[in-house]
Amino acid sequence: MRLLFRHTQDFSTWSDRDLVSAVTSNNQAAIVYLFYTKYSATFQYHIYKLFNSKVEVSDLVDEFFMFLLEDDWRRLRSFDPDKASLSTWISTVSFRFFRDYKRSKIDMNGLITISDQWETIRGDWMESVEAGLRMDINQAIDGIKSDRDREIARRLFIDDKEYEAVAEEFGLTVDYVYTIKNRIVKQLRTSLKGYN
Repeated sequence: MRLLFRHTQDFSTWSDRDLVSAVTSNNQAAIVYLFYTKYSATFQYHIYKLFNSKVEVSDLVDEFFMFLLEDDWRRLRSFDPDKASLSTWISTVSFRFFRDYKRSKIDMNGLITISDQWETIRGDWMESVEAGLRMDINQAIDGIKSDRDREIARRLFIDDKEYEAVAEEFGLTVDYVYTIKNRIVKQLRTSLKGYN
């Protein structure tokens, strides 16, 4: 079931809670935004990783949409914004769905063969959670006001650089970088609900 029209309302500033409420109230524009705009890259990443471009991405996104729509959005209604961000929840649930979909279609037209090597369920789940958390961290870092602190945060949390390397790059002492890191952590904690 493809939703073919484009949404005209700007949902980008909506909170996770408000967006989920709009979707579960069957706001068509919010549904299009959530499934075909906001998390499009997340779905593509998981699908390409699992299927190696052997399937049509839009078809699987449609399947995932129908999966969440079941029982009047029962699964989506279980989302708790006080425990995790919507991006982490969507990333985790969609990865599980696409993984299980692949397993259920393993003999489908020979497109997916039984020789595929599967990761463990826990490994899949942790990988999807980590992918969602990385997206949350990137988004939180983008919200840091100081240009320098934002770049230092990227080096420490995204590039996984040592304090010494960051201090040398920015002409700072290691102690000062450590102080900045603690300040950044406090800022990130206010942005990353569920990871405090």
